[in-house]
Amino acid sequence: MRPLNFLFAAFLIGGCAIQKSENTDPNTRSIQIHGTVHKPYCGGAKPSPDVAAGYYESMKHEKFKLMSGTELSSAKEVQDVELDVAGNVTLQLEPGNYLLIQSDKLLSTDEFMKLNGPVVEQHYEIKERACFEKWQQTIDLNFTVVGDTIIEMRKQARCFTGTNPCIQYTGPYPP
Repeated sequence: MRPLNFLFAAFLIGGCAIQKSENTDPNTRSIQIHGTVHKPYCGGAKPSPDVAAGYYESMKHEKFKLMSGTELSSAKEVQDVELDVAGNVTLQLEPGNYLLIQSDKLLSTDEFMKLNGPVVEQHYEIKERACFEKWQQTIDLNFTVVGDTIIEMRKQARCFTGTNPCIQYTGPYPP
């Protein structure tokens, strides 16, 4: 390598290393969250064992509120979080306790029910208001930041109603 090229390459690499260290806060940790939903087999033709086990799908573009604390009632909002198309997000957080809650759970109960309740099709039953109030108070993920880590966030879907616990499918079921 020619001396001038070597000097330029060393300067470029050194400059990038300095730039990286200037942007890194030593008080924060890198947290990667990967969100998936397990979707069960919901009937039809006799499945293979793999199909009968269901499958995982990414929580693409799901929106959450990141809050600091351990209890929803006393937690403080930190930032909005949106998962990407693969269900991933990377956050820089200071050590401590955090929780993640679906953004629409922070709406009024009436607005929350309006977004998550209406089913136009027959064969569905919407549960009472108390179910929606209880669902609003459930935390989607709570975690403690100590060091850099990867966190798997998984939800369980039900046949024909997804992750909504306040809608019940009343049939008919596939043969």
